Formats: sequence, structure tokens, C-alpha cells
Amino acid sequence: MSNPANDVQQCIQQCQQTAQQLRSMASQETNSQVSMMLAEGAHHLDLCIEECQFSLKQIQNSAMA
Repeated sequence: MSNPANDVQQCIQQCQQTAQQLRSMASQETNSQVSMMLAEGAHHLDLCIEECQFSLKQIQNSAMA
């Protein structure tokens, strides 16, 4: 049986790794426009991570109630 809190936590970790990869690619990119788009992609993932962390807290709080 799946654990929703664990599933969300794993998703957060994967997104954090992907955002870091995008930042690394952006720092190595010589085309400034491409670099900016990669950094923007990482930023969008950061926003998603924040939302997922909020959801994770809600799941954990409801499990404790």
C-alpha cells in the first residue's frame, strides 16, 4: 500500500535534483538566452516544490489528527 506522504516526499526530492541539474546546465551554458531559460525552468520547479511541501505538511497534519 502506498504512503501518500512518502510519495510526495520522493517527488519533492526528485524535483530538487532536477532543479539543481537545470541550474548546473544554466551555469555551463554559453548562450545567455538558453542559460536564462534553464534558470527559469529551475525557478518554476522551486515554486512547485514549495507547493508540494505545503501539501506534505497538510498530509502529515491530517495523519496526526
